[in-house]
Order: sequence, then structure tokens, then C-alpha cells
Amino acid sequence: MSKTPIRLPAIPADVITVLATTGIVFFLLAFGGKALEAYRLERHNAMLRAEVAALTEQQQGLKERRDYVQTPEYVEKTAREQYRWAKAGEKLVITIFQRHPSVSSGATSAATGSRPLADVTRSTVPPFWSEWWRLLAGPFD
Repeated sequence: MSKTPIRLPAIPADVITVLATTGIVFFLLAFGGKALEAYRLERHNAMLRAEVAALTEQQQGLKERRDYVQTPEYVEKTAREQYRWAKAGEKLVITIFQRHPSVSSGATSAATGSRPLADVTRSTVPPFWSEWWRLLAGPFD
């Protein structure tokens, strides 16, 4: 008995082509997925960079506002406008304008001639104590 080596049949060219094409398609899909992911990450990074720039600008504005609020000029302005304070020796004058309606009862309409204006209503004037309360304690809201 002689032992002769067994030879396998040669691989046909079609099988090699199918394997090569499958490998290339797999490589292209993997590469395309990574390229798409890189594109999305770059867009996200650009959005974050823009947000950081906007927040940095907002932070700078807030720092400037903080520095202004800590100045004596701001304190004096706020005390005078909001709290109605005055310096020693100054007199604080608060004017109260009385709102009077300017409706005359015998007014006539120009379009109708002699017919009195019935549409015009008088506005109610708030009582004096409500103005005092608003000056002393603030608005009713």
C-alpha cells in the first residue's frame, strides 16, 4: 500500500471573487460608519464650541455687571430711585399728579351735529390714600 497524498481540488475563481467582494463591502461599510460618526462628532463639537463662546460672553457681561453693582454710584442711584432716599441736607420732593378726566357733559359729536356723546365714560380717580400707600409701601401687586 502506497500512500499517495490526497490533493484538494483547486478553488474556483468565482469563490475567490465572492470572498474578496464580501471583504471589500464589509470594509466599506465599517469605514463609512466610522466616517459618519466622525462627522456627527465634529458637528456636535462645533455646537459645543459655539455654546462655550456664548456662555463666555455672558460670563464677561455678568462680571462687568457685578463690578458696576459694587460701585458707590450704583448704590446711590438705587437708593435714590428705588428707595427714595436723600443725602443729608437734601429735601426729597415727591410729586403726585392728580388724574382728572377731561370730559364735558355737554359735548356734541361733529359727525351727528347736535347729539351728545354717550360713549365717553369718566375714568375713576383713585383715592388719595392709595397714592400714599404706593409711595410708602410700594404697589399693591
